[in-house]
Amino acid sequence: MSFRIIYPESYLKRAAKFARKHPDVLPQYEKALKLLELNPFHPSLRLHCLSGSLSDLHSISINISYR
Repeated sequence: MSFRIIYPESYLKRAAKFARKHPDVLPQYEKALKLLELNPFHPSLRLHCLSGSLSDLHSISINISYR
């Protein structure tokens, strides 16, 4: 089963800026997004809910340094 990710315009701008600043992480970023579409609960993504004012959002890990 595959899931569909909806990207708001604000996310696309931030993602483009991140890609320009960190081109070395881009392959890992793309791999994480593909894995998120296939299985959002895959252990390597370390999916978790955020807290506080961001409690309606979730976070995944691209690698040890980036979420």
